[in-house]
Amino acid sequence: MPQSSSIYARKAIEQAPAHLDRAELFAICKLGIDEPADLAKTVAEADYVRLLETIAQAEDGRPRAHIKLGASMRCEDLGAAGLAWKSSPTLMDGWDRARRYVGVVTGVRALEITRSARTTEIRFVRLTDEAPIGARLSNEATFASFTAISREASGRPFKPLHAQCAHKILGDREYLEDYLGCPVEDEAGINAIVLANDDLALPNAVGDDAISRFFDQRVEEMLEEMRSDVPIAFQVKSQIGKNLSGGVPKLSHVARALGMSARTLQRKLSDEGAVFQDLVDQARRELSERLLRTTQYPLVEIAFLTGFVEQSGFTRAFKRWAGETPRSYRLSSTSG
Repeated sequence: MPQSSSIYARKAIEQAPAHLDRAELFAICKLGIDEPADLAKTVAEADYVRLLETIAQAEDGRPRAHIKLGASMRCEDLGAAGLAWKSSPTLMDGWDRARRYVGVVTGVRALEITRSARTTEIRFVRLTDEAPIGARLSNEATFASFTAISREASGRPFKPLHAQCAHKILGDREYLEDYLGCPVEDEAGINAIVLANDDLALPNAVGDDAISRFFDQRVEEMLEEMRSDVPIAFQVKSQIGKNLSGGVPKLSHVARALGMSARTLQRKLSDEGAVFQDLVDQARRELSERLLRTTQYPLVEIAFLTGFVEQSGFTRAFKRWAGETPRSYRLSSTSG
């Protein structure tokens, strides 16, 4: 079951309207109200999503609490991973560490970084269903949290050039854009911010390569410990989902990304009763359903993004998975 650090739930409760019962909010996430904050303590994603939705429903007007939650994040809140980012020589070094270390603090998100001549796109990939309202609020909080961390690490009034939200924005758009300092395009099909390379190349306020390497070593040890706790099938499906736009990755490529041989990966999957091709189908189905629900992309483009060469092949596969065509699925999922 996907989990995230309880630090996010605690931050969310801090921003909840005053009239909500704190003990009930902590109970949603199965946390004790008197328990000390502990980065290593985790919360099930389903509970965290329900917490965000509960808080948003209690707010007057368009929700802001989740944005405030993101804006309240500090490097120290993320332990060694946050300190490795803060002590990185440049902001770009920090983002590279964030991409590698994000799994230490949340099991539901991955980062993809794409550099061009003048800009860099940071894509926030959600590894679980983002149809629930709370999951979408969590996406919006992510824009604010990464901006807050970047500002603290750089020591400058950092702001993205622009941002893209996969779905229609649920929170207070004006408030979110004012915090980020840039426009946010919604229903874009992806969650991403675009940054200027010149900004990313500037030195961080307290950047120190030696200190950063110290924290790197600690976080690498934590990653090794965590890998043994996450089912290999979930890790494989996540890797497949992150790479589908470049075609369906081969088992050997996924094995390499997970730091093992193809034979070892086959054996581990077999031990869990999982089959690689089934995981490919699951990853393709989940991504295509999300894109059909949350974007207006043409079917031919969704076919490409889910690793199909032709739309006809995508349509046949989708009917096999869902029992209906992609077009009818899109109509039924958006008409309610």
